Amino acid sequence: MDSQNDAYQAYLLRLWRVRETRDRWRVSLEDARTRELRGFASLEEALTFLQQETSHKESEGQDEGS
Repeated sequence: MDSQNDAYQAYLLRLWRVRETRDRWRVSLEDARTRELRGFASLEEALTFLQQETSHKESEGQDEGS
C-alpha cells in the first residue's frame, strides 16, 4: 500500500453481548477497504489490536520520513 492510504484507516465496529456472559462484550472489526473481518472476545482485545495497528503505521511513517 502507498503511504497516502496508510494515513487513513476505517473499520466497521460491531458490539454484542453474549447471553451466558452478560458482563462481557464481543467485538468484530471489519476493514472498510479490504472487508477483512476480525473477531475479538473482549473490547479490550479489540482496542489492543487498534493500538498495535496505529503504532505500527506511525513507526512506518517515521522510517519513511527519515
